[in-house]
Amino acid sequence: MKAFSFLFASCLLCTALTASYHAPRYEANQDGGRSWNIMDEDLSAEGVQEKGLEAEEDNTFPAATESHRISILGGAPNGNAPFPADDVPSTPSTWKLAGKLDMSDPFQQCPGSLSKISSPRASCGKSTEKSCNGFTIATSGVSYKTVCGRFRGYQVASPDAFGQYEKMGNSLDDPYVDGISITYGAPGKRQHIFTYAAGFTESLSHPLTCPCNGGIAPPAYVGSDYYCESGNPEQSWKSSILYHEDPLWDGQQCGGREVTCCNSPNLGWFCKQFSTSVTGDIEVRLCTDESLANENLALEFFELYIK
Repeated sequence: MKAFSFLFASCLLCTALTASYHAPRYEANQDGGRSWNIMDEDLSAEGVQEKGLEAEEDNTFPAATESHRISILGGAPNGNAPFPADDVPSTPSTWKLAGKLDMSDPFQQCPGSLSKISSPRASCGKSTEKSCNGFTIATSGVSYKTVCGRFRGYQVASPDAFGQYEKMGNSLDDPYVDGISITYGAPGKRQHIFTYAAGFTESLSHPLTCPCNGGIAPPAYVGSDYYCESGNPEQSWKSSILYHEDPLWDGQQCGGREVTCCNSPNLGWFCKQFSTSVTGDIEVRLCTDESLANENLALEFFELYIK
């Protein structure tokens, strides 16, 4: 999988950060991939910048075929949790930042098997067609019962939301959505956490648009745990174009027939609580079922917390 560097921080709302870590050390996993273990080193702005420069110079990151895992660097909000959820903890220290990606950072590289898109917005897209590409966030055996996060991305060409899931195998192991699939557990035993879907237009009611706009409803294993939006205001679409003027899943610019797609007051934050605690690694995959020129996603930002 492609080279990348992750910036981990305690939280966006923390007043100070005194944590320290070492530069990533790659080790072989049983599956032939590599783990990213965080050791001790200064997390100063200069240190982060220097680490980014070193990463580009020594070119020691995993190859595109490898599984990439990220270890948790703990962190907690100082005061209220950074997301508008009903179950925010009375003791914020229970939250941990599991992973974060911010492509506005010039040193940020795309995680896992995602490929960098430089223009018109720095972001990460799929590298293979008719499949899912992504990365794994290793929770290192830490037990958690709630996952909260937010994702922001862009539509490329004409994704079909849930319009093709029955044709593509209808399981969490398949590209059941044109969008982002967030799960935990190993392949064959994946469990759904949340899905961010993208429809091909906001101006038509059609089976290949968002469910809130007449599109095909999501499969039962997704249920209501999803957001869907289109960034295309036209009734037609263009091959390979990235619709950069309308970010997805941010609760803004839901025009045309998809006004109800932005009804959630917390969009694009989600919080998923399980009935029992789990320890499985969290997997983030960008999925589409056609050629990359016909449909793709561009992931620009995400942050994911567990407790």
